[in-house]
Amino acid sequence: MSQKAKILKIALPLIIIIAGFFIMKMLIAARSAPERKTQKDPGILVEVFRAAKENTDIIVKGTGTVEAAEEISVIPQVSGQIMYTAPGLNVGAFFQEGSVLFRIEETDYKLRLEQAISAGAKAEFELATIESQARIARSEWDRINPDGDAPPNPLVLYEPQLKSARAGLASASAQIEQAKVDLERTIIKAPFNARIRSENIALGQYVKSGNSVAVLAGTDRAEIAVPLRLEDMRWIDIPRHGERQNGADATITLSISSTLYTWHGHVIRSTGEVDPRSRMMQLVVEVRDPYRLEEDRNPSHPVLAAGMFVDVQIKGKKLNSVFVIPRAAFRDDSSVWIMDGENILQIKRVVPLRMEREQVIIGEGIGEGDMIILTNISGAANGMKLRTIN
Repeated sequence: MSQKAKILKIALPLIIIIAGFFIMKMLIAARSAPERKTQKDPGILVEVFRAAKENTDIIVKGTGTVEAAEEISVIPQVSGQIMYTAPGLNVGAFFQEGSVLFRIEETDYKLRLEQAISAGAKAEFELATIESQARIARSEWDRINPDGDAPPNPLVLYEPQLKSARAGLASASAQIEQAKVDLERTIIKAPFNARIRSENIALGQYVKSGNSVAVLAGTDRAEIAVPLRLEDMRWIDIPRHGERQNGADATITLSISSTLYTWHGHVIRSTGEVDPRSRMMQLVVEVRDPYRLEEDRNPSHPVLAAGMFVDVQIKGKKLNSVFVIPRAAFRDDSSVWIMDGENILQIKRVVPLRMEREQVIIGEGIGEGDMIILTNISGAANGMKLRTIN
C-alpha cells in the first residue's frame, strides 16, 4: 500500500467524526428551550356514594333445625292383645286428631265392667235394706222412749251399718267407673293431628300397660330454635312468659337445587338461657301447617319437614332517619372517610347502631348528602386530595 493511501485511511474517519461534532453543536445551538410547566396533583382516584337518611327495618339472620312442636310417646294404659290396627299405620303416615290408631282386645274389660255393675247392684240392695232397718229401729226407739230422755245407742239405730253400706256403694260405683275407663282405654286414638315418627305395632301383638309402642309428632305446628347473640335479641319483639300473642315475623328459607323456597313464621318465645359455650340464646320460631295439610299444596313446593336445616330472617324493630352504609365504608375506630366539596378527604367519627355482615346502620356522625368513600386508601389522612371515578 502506498504512503498516500495509508494517510487517507487514517484521516478520513477523523474528518467524519470532527464534522459530526460540529454539526451536533450547531443543531443544539439552534433549538429552542422547552416551556416550563407546573405538574398539578390530580388526587387519589376513589369511588364514592352519597349518604341519605332512610327508615329501615332491622333484619336478624340465623339458622336452625326444624322440629315438631308436639311429640309424644304412645303408651297404652291397659294390657292386652292388639285386635285392630288402622290402615296405613306405618312410619310417616298422617292421622287426624281423634282417629283410631289401634284397639286392644276388650273382652276382659267388658267382663270386669259387668262384674262391677253386679257388685254395685248388690251394694245398692244392702244399703236399701239397712236404711229400711234403720227407719224401723228409729220408730221403735221413739215409741219406747217418747220423752227422749236417754240417748239411743248408735248400733240400735243402725248408724254404723248405714255408713258401711254407703261406703260400700261408693266403692262399687268407683269400680264401675274404673271399669268403664279401662274399657275406653282399649281404643287408642291420636290426641292431635300427627305423623307417625316410629311404631312397633302389629296385629295380634300383646302390649303391656306402661310400655311405649309408637311416637307421634304433631303436624299443626313446627318449631325452629335459632341461636342468636344477645346483642341481636334486643332488636326483636319476643312475647313474655304467659303472653299468647305472636312476636316478630320471620321468614324461613331453604335452598334446594338452586331454587329458594320460603315459609312464614313468627317468634313465640325464647329459651331464657344462655349457652355457656357459645354465649348465645335460642329464640323459638313457629311455623303453622308445615306440611301444608290445611291448604291446597303446590306439588313443586316442598314441605317443611322435621330435621331440615334452614335459614331464618327475623324482622326486628324499625329505625327512623338513619344512614345505611356498606360494610366496606366503615373504617376502624368507628369512622368513615368523607370527600368534601373541594375533593379533600376528611375522617369523621360515627356512632354505629348496628353492624351487620354487609352493611352498617349509622345513627350520628354523617350528614345528609355527604360523599362517603368506598375505596380503601393506604395511609389515609385528613387533607388528602381526591378525585372520583366519574
